[in-house]
Amino acid sequence: MRVLHPIERFNALLGVLSGLATLVITLTVVLDVTLRALFGRPIAGATEFSTLLLIGLVYLGLAAVQASKANFRVELLFGALPPGGQRALDIVTTLLAAAAIAVIAWHTSLEAWHSTLKQEMSFGAFVFPVWPARLTIAFGLIMLVLQLLIDALRLCLGPIERRGADGSAQG
Repeated sequence: MRVLHPIERFNALLGVLSGLATLVITLTVVLDVTLRALFGRPIAGATEFSTLLLIGLVYLGLAAVQASKANFRVELLFGALPPGGQRALDIVTTLLAAAAIAVIAWHTSLEAWHSTLKQEMSFGAFVFPVWPARLTIAFGLIMLVLQLLIDALRLCLGPIERRGADGSAQG
């Protein structure tokens, strides 16, 4: 299981990068609005740049959120099950999520590959590359699938993890 720790640490780093993207988006928007208000001149490409960072914020943070068990879950049936049933349901739902997201990641990765090969660009007020955003989405989804598989493996091999009413792990 030690081989899994570097992947989870990397996912945590991606979560930090996701948080930094929030800071950079905020600074970009504040600077853009300030320059527009004071000098009537916005930052060229600020909107496109912020959009790319927003994609990074969301997709690079997915695996970190999963690793920290901060994703939402419906407790209606889960809480009524005994610990063994909870573990089985956790395993099944985690594997189903991994399978569904893997399919999405596969198709997204193909689109990202094609977009990168043709150096896809958006054309509007500012020409901006689209392919980095597509790569970021694919990469974030792949890392989420890896984290879900790690979680499923831990559920299969580890002790029963009980959750409190707030969803936090206990014992």
